[in-house]
This record gives sequence, structure tokens and C-alpha cells, in this order.
Amino acid sequence: MKFFIFLLCIIPCLVFSQQTFELCDGETKTVTYFAESNNVGTNVWTVNNMTFITEELTYTFDQSGTYNIVLRRENGPCYQEQTYQVIVVDCPGIIYWVPNTFTPDGNEFNQLFGPVITEGVDINGFIFMIFNRWGELIFESQNPEGKWDGTFKGKKVQDGVYSWKLIFNIFGNDGKIIDSGHVTLIR
Repeated sequence: MKFFIFLLCIIPCLVFSQQTFELCDGETKTVTYFAESNNVGTNVWTVNNMTFITEELTYTFDQSGTYNIVLRRENGPCYQEQTYQVIVVDCPGIIYWVPNTFTPDGNEFNQLFGPVITEGVDINGFIFMIFNRWGELIFESQNPEGKWDGTFKGKKVQDGVYSWKLIFNIFGNDGKIIDSGHVTLIR
């Protein structure tokens, strides 16, 4: 007489999705992953060939790349395995700065105002605008090198605070930056 033994393995279903995030300027990102369970079995986590046996996984990402996180839920001879992919990308090298004051007073310093851009800007779609206190457009440039000299229609504008708006595309992807602020003109 033969007997067959059937093991019924009931392990909760593990459901994950893909995750993508950016790291900028040497930053790190620490994330905690967990799987809902009925406290039956053991979680064995593997991240790019490193193994961790713990209920929750706390992992610090410090460089770009693709990370495969595998969760293997074991309960005796039974197991269920799920792979979760994390894609870490370097943030685009968008480096720009917009001063908050300029002095077009005829000396050799601070004669022009505009964004200082060092990298990451796609010149297609670039617009830099300056408005007076009534919202009137008094300067516009579609050239990242274009700077305002403190005049409107050929005449010097008075000292005061002016609003600016900057719009540009990020080089190498579909991102767009829209930024605004104020500048104080002092003669």
C-alpha cells in the first residue's frame, strides 16, 4: 500500500512594484521594505547578492544603478519568492543660480542681471523675463547668456524690486524648470 503526503503550503502573497528615485550631489536614500505576513515563516531578503534574514529590510542606496531586491518567504519546505526592482538615477546636473540684487551704477561690478547657468539647461524653450511692480514685461531673453542692464525702452528704471520668471527644459530629458523670484535693483 502506498501513501502520498501532500504538503499544503500557505504563505501570504507578496506583491511589489518597481520603484525609481533620484540621488543628487552625494546624497543617500534609506528605505524600509516589509511584507505583510501572519508571522508564519521567515523573510530572507537578497539585495544584489547580499542576504539579510529579517522581518523588515532597511537598505541605504548611495549610488545609481539597478537594484534587484528578492524577498523569499520561507516556511519549512515551502517558500514563495518575489523580486522587486529599484532603479536609482543621478539627478540631472542642473546647476543655476539667480542673484537677488544687482547694481547697474556704471562701475565694473554687477552691471547685468540674469541667471548664472553652469550646466544642464537645454536652450530650446529657454525664457527669462523681468516684470515691474505692475506686472508689465520690461525684459525678455530666449538666450541663456542674455542679461538685463536695468533699462526699459532705452531708459534707466528706478531703484526697486522687480519680479523675474525663468523657464527652461532640462537637457537630456523631458523635464522642465519653472522658477520665479525677485531682484532688487540698486544704483
